[in-house]
Amino acid sequence: MERQYILLAVAVLAMGGIAMAQAGGAVPFTEKDLATEANLWKLYEKWRGVHTVSRDLTEKKAKFEVFKKNAMYVHEFNTRKDKPYKLGLNRFADMTLDEFKKKYTGAKTVVRDAAKPKMTAAASTKVADGDVPASFDWRDYGAVTPVKDQGQCGSCWAFSGTESVESINAIVTGNLLLLSEQQVLDCSGAGNCEYGGYTSGVFDYAMQTGIALDCNYPPYEAMDDQCRIDYSKTPMVKIDGFEEVPANNEKALKYRVYLQPVSVHIEASNDLMLYQEGVFDGECGTNLDHAVVAVGYGVTQDGVRYWIVRNSWGDSWGEGGYIRMIRDIDAKEGICGIAMYPIYPTKNCPCAATGAGAAARPKRAGFAKDEL
Repeated sequence: MERQYILLAVAVLAMGGIAMAQAGGAVPFTEKDLATEANLWKLYEKWRGVHTVSRDLTEKKAKFEVFKKNAMYVHEFNTRKDKPYKLGLNRFADMTLDEFKKKYTGAKTVVRDAAKPKMTAAASTKVADGDVPASFDWRDYGAVTPVKDQGQCGSCWAFSGTESVESINAIVTGNLLLLSEQQVLDCSGAGNCEYGGYTSGVFDYAMQTGIALDCNYPPYEAMDDQCRIDYSKTPMVKIDGFEEVPANNEKALKYRVYLQPVSVHIEASNDLMLYQEGVFDGECGTNLDHAVVAVGYGVTQDGVRYWIVRNSWGDSWGEGGYIRMIRDIDAKEGICGIAMYPIYPTKNCPCAATGAGAAARPKRAGFAKDEL
């Protein structure tokens, strides 16, 4: 298949191409901090000073017990030599997994349409031939906006969908635009904070109606609100449609991620909640409940293959808001089910939004747009 190269001017964002840094949000501690109850309370107060607003005394005591359990677990885990990743006392360290899932996940999936075409024969051949580079990262090509934070709202589906639209729009038009998750949450009908929602619904909305620039809609609130947009006056970014990558096929997913960032769904776990750095290969299931974006893939110096996954829990979580997740494992579903439901927007017309917010559209260099 012929590969078309679109050369665009101006350098990559400062955030693109930088090495993934160790999480700045994890509070450091030593074994001494865990030695006595008094020391643990001091550690908890230190952690609260970084991550938490004040709570009433009853709640604080209950949260301390959860924090203590998590701190002990993090310490014990990080002493192991057989794991390629580390955990930390991040902003979620006083939460149980159930509490965390209710506030910070929220993705739902739809039953796949067996009659819908997924990928052309040519693409499958290229996957089989391994006709893609060993490592690739869309951040190096300015097709990824800065990491965002969904807050205590089950809106990961809105972020994963919107961010995927931002990326395909940047690849096709050369304009990296910040789009509004709040508009998607308020207006798309694809879901809400309490019960979660569907990335496919975000793509359907972006196809039929379009998503406004972030600066043209009220800021993100981490809560549902009424739709506050004048469709007749507000510039919209639209897509042409959306497709699914073949399920349970990491080779096919690798090829598609090479073409564009892809919305993927995973099951959140306790180790994922407390993840700090490294290649994640921890225990997790395939009950998909969290939507994220695969923006690339790579290989460590000792040969461990991984996905580069963008999250929506802020840039203090993980490696600057990202997680590296082990790739090409024996289970066909992939780590945490990452290969079960990959879905991506399609866009062919380089029709950029116009009007307010033009200054937020830096052009990028070096995009390579493949068409199947």
